[in-house]
Amino acid sequence: MVRVALLVLAGMMAAAPAWAQSQPLPAGVSSYAPATETPSLSWEARIGAAAANPGGRESGLLNFSGEVVTPRVATLNDRFSAAFVPRFHLGSSVNFNGTRYAYAGATWTVDLTKAVFVEASLGAALNDGKTGAVVPENRLNVGCNSGSREAAALGLRLNDRWSLVATLEHFSTAGCSDRDKPRGPANFGAKLGYTF
Repeated sequence: MVRVALLVLAGMMAAAPAWAQSQPLPAGVSSYAPATETPSLSWEARIGAAAANPGGRESGLLNFSGEVVTPRVATLNDRFSAAFVPRFHLGSSVNFNGTRYAYAGATWTVDLTKAVFVEASLGAALNDGKTGAVVPENRLNVGCNSGSREAAALGLRLNDRWSLVATLEHFSTAGCSDRDKPRGPANFGAKLGYTF
């Protein structure tokens, strides 16, 4: 099911440029107009929901998440170079019947157009998942309570303050235990962001 979610996210990313090109341009703007300045990224708060671990244990549960994203650590005028300057994030994912975790790390934001952007995130995470020899049938065996969190996102800026972000995130516990092939949760969902 994670593969299906990855394919859906890839399809959304592939369709984004075509969607952006179908939007009307302001008067006097050509269809080929390179950006003269990079949109200024400020502090951002995001809240959302996600489907927990589609197709596996804990599948069908709903995760609620929130995170804060900082501005870039440096401001560059070149849009290509600016893509390599990270923003930092701090967040958590709450599941009332499954694995919960908190995370922190770096986020790289790349603007495809003024309204459409993609993101990649990487960082450390802690979870309260089940470990050990006895794990209930409906719960994931995460192997250990620390690991890394990887995420990919496709975002749409609704205006200068609000954005909608489709996300695919995975909590990785690879290498922390050889017992019963531990597996961290993967969540597919959306967040509403507010820039302040």
